[in-house]
Amino acid sequence: MGIVFRQSIKTSLVVFTGAFLGIIIMFLSTRFIDKQALGFTRDLTYKALVFSQFCILGLNSTMSVFIHKYQDVRKKLLLTFCILTPLLFAIMAVVPFYLLEPWVLHHFQPADIPFIQRYYMLIPAYMTLFILLVLLEQYLGTQMRVAVSSFMKEVVLRVVNIAIILLFAFGYVSLNFLIISTVLIYLIPIIIYIIIALRIDSFGFSFKFGAFSKSEYKELLHFSWYHFLLSLSITLMGYLDAIAIPLYDHSGFKSTAIYTTAVFFVSFMQMPSKAMMTPTITVLAQAVANADTAKAKDIFARSSINVLLATTFMAVMIICNIGNALVFMNNGYTQVGLIFLILFIGRYVDLATGLNDAILSITNYYKFSFYVSIIMIGILFALIRQLVPIYGVYGAAWSTSITLILFNICKYFFVWKKLDMQPFSMNTILVLIAGAVTLAAGYYFPNFLKGQGHMYIYTIADAAMRGGIIVAVYLAMLYWLKPSADLREYIASVKKNKRLF
Repeated sequence: MGIVFRQSIKTSLVVFTGAFLGIIIMFLSTRFIDKQALGFTRDLTYKALVFSQFCILGLNSTMSVFIHKYQDVRKKLLLTFCILTPLLFAIMAVVPFYLLEPWVLHHFQPADIPFIQRYYMLIPAYMTLFILLVLLEQYLGTQMRVAVSSFMKEVVLRVVNIAIILLFAFGYVSLNFLIISTVLIYLIPIIIYIIIALRIDSFGFSFKFGAFSKSEYKELLHFSWYHFLLSLSITLMGYLDAIAIPLYDHSGFKSTAIYTTAVFFVSFMQMPSKAMMTPTITVLAQAVANADTAKAKDIFARSSINVLLATTFMAVMIICNIGNALVFMNNGYTQVGLIFLILFIGRYVDLATGLNDAILSITNYYKFSFYVSIIMIGILFALIRQLVPIYGVYGAAWSTSITLILFNICKYFFVWKKLDMQPFSMNTILVLIAGAVTLAAGYYFPNFLKGQGHMYIYTIADAAMRGGIIVAVYLAMLYWLKPSADLREYIASVKKNKRLF
């Protein structure tokens, strides 16, 4: 578990750097890009991401779980299926995309149709890039190259994005260039991922199809099929609200811009989980494959606390500074704060219930998540269809939070009953106490500088002081309460070795 925690720390530093760059992108976007155009670019991204799941076919999960089972030719044959098959499906998807264009256009608001008409065929291209990105990143994760791949995606990609937005803001490039480059910049991390992968001896392709027996093919197909359905359903649960807004909200892409800005803030809460997830799943999968139940339970419990610990910190930091963030946006984004708080409820419950998705995906109970998620998608769509036309973006936010809470309650009790794994313990209460004390300290910290000097200057100064208080209080509470065994071991290691890693 130690290597997982160290790998997670390294990746978290990269992710947090990327988060800072993401903040810059968000502020520049809301300041310089028209709300309708911004909403369209985000809708384009979400659609490409969702459609990519149709082509990946769950093979990213198959790669993650089975890659340690095979060696030499068989491992390369597995990579052939997991990487080349989705690309083949992406190429085949171009034809139906083209034929369905008139039907798709019919469902959008009249003011938004020109955007869709002009850039419609960017979707399959964008989708293909997402496929490559996900598969290569998943492979590097199985080889414990998480920090390197995260750096390319979280830092390099965002630096390039910032440069493009600034060029647009100063009039050096057109909106057309901005939209197209939003898609093409994903080639940068993909190329780097390929270079890194080629340096790994076990990476490669094989077309010796006889290396697998019929029973092995059946096992792989069966596993991939259910994980395809599961990944697709979970992805739909995560993005259906944003995708549905331009269809059912009369403001169309303008509402999408507002809603997805709130979603951006919520995504910060997920960053620690993403940083920890890939190395943890790798070790957890190995423990399950070796039938080491005690080790699997230990990894599950400890990782759940670590995720909650990091998530709580991010949640407190955002809640206490959401007002400062809104200062840097145009007045048209005042709804973001309340939308964030509504979405926060569901997402915090999701992250607080531990690695239920991970453990279900690598055991024989992965079908359960699929069946429940299908029901939840139906509930989510029904809520969106009823609430969005009446309450707009707030209706979408409540629809998402209600569905997430129901979904995680079902998974929590199932994992507890079938696998006897429990993410909650006395340490959970200690983390919540630390978070509550820190929230009070950060929220009620007085704004000494309000009205003094330039608005942006005192806002940044207040955010820095408020953030400093949050960090100091939270670290002090964690040092006192010691809720995480991995954190205690890490602190002891730093004291002994006089270095962070």
